[in-house]
Amino acid sequence: MHARPASRIAQMAGLARSCIWIHANSTRVDATSTLDILMLCAVKGTQIAVEIENQKDMDVLNQIIDFFETGFGESQK
Repeated sequence: MHARPASRIAQMAGLARSCIWIHANSTRVDATSTLDILMLCAVKGTQIAVEIENQKDMDVLNQIIDFFETGFGESQK
């Protein structure tokens, strides 16, 4: 994952009321930290899981999921 999408994910996670975590390659990191997300070394095709601690953060979770599913807002060619 590149810095721009990692930064955008961290911004979205920062809107949450409680912690949001990203899991990849048997590692869990704080989703509000761009550096932590980059340290996952998640390349295209890596399985990612996003975990919220508070159900009130479902809107943030859905926003992050949508960001992944739409290719980080990048135009697909």
